Amino acid sequence: MKARKAITIISLVVILAFGLAAVVNAYLNIPIAYDGSDVNVVDLYNDPESYDVSNPDGVADIIVKENLSKTMAANNVAAVVFDFRGYDTLGESFILLTAIAGAFVIVSRGHKKAKKEEEKQ
Repeated sequence: MKARKAITIISLVVILAFGLAAVVNAYLNIPIAYDGSDVNVVDLYNDPESYDVSNPDGVADIIVKENLSKTMAANNVAAVVFDFRGYDTLGESFILLTAIAGAFVIVSRGHKKAKKEEEKQ
């Protein structure tokens, strides 16, 4: 029993160490592509066709310039979530539905066991 606890603790420490190393590596080596400081959201929402995009700001510049022509969506956030990142959003939805179904199965089994115990008494 002590060996299982030791293996579990060592495994968790190794996983945490690799996770911490990955976060530090990403923080040090991946440049920031968008900080949002130069985007006027109100002007962009009100008139996206005439919004000044002369000052490029990473990925936001591409989204602002090509959103209407590629997606025909007036809302840039909706275009990113549903058009540019559609498969990612679909995957997240699948994971959420799987979690809900799993929780439902666990809860329903608990209710069935409780009913069987009541019937025995």
